[in-house]
Amino acid sequence: MKELLVATVLALSPAQAAGSPAAHAPDSPVQAAQAGGAAGTPHEVKVYFSKGDGIPGKVVAVTRKAPDRGVARFAVQQLIAGPTKAERRRGLHSELTGKLRGRSSCGADFTVAFKKGVATLRFCRTVVGDGVGGDARALHTIDRTLKQFDGVRKVVSLDKKGRCLFDQSESGTSCLTGHE
Repeated sequence: MKELLVATVLALSPAQAAGSPAAHAPDSPVQAAQAGGAAGTPHEVKVYFSKGDGIPGKVVAVTRKAPDRGVARFAVQQLIAGPTKAERRRGLHSELTGKLRGRSSCGADFTVAFKKGVATLRFCRTVVGDGVGGDARALHTIDRTLKQFDGVRKVVSLDKKGRCLFDQSESGTSCLTGHE
């Protein structure tokens, strides 16, 4: 099932269809061929929200019904949107909710690309950080949300300039996942 989800993301994501330069082709033709399936069939995906204020903090998975295309994109959109009212009552929160500012550099809020076991999430709007703790929790929830997809071993989160998200170094190349 996970292989089908990844193949669907790779073959049918809006970034792929639009020919986005940030989008990458599947690692193998077999993955692309497995992308078939009944149109309109929703898929269950997990979205990982923070619980508490630890660094990087505890994350809790909630299940969402994704449309039949772009399940990784949908999962990240849900992470940005944040938990439902009932989930908030359980103490869940998202460090990304309300943190995107300014105009998009790519037409959407972000792009997601998969290549050779690496999921690359690039934000197209400015992401306002909350400091070390909040930034670590945000990166940790992104990492867990994208690693649910089969074959994803590493997650790289970039800002709109292509620098590592929340990296304050001069080089901008210290990409952390929030749980180093």
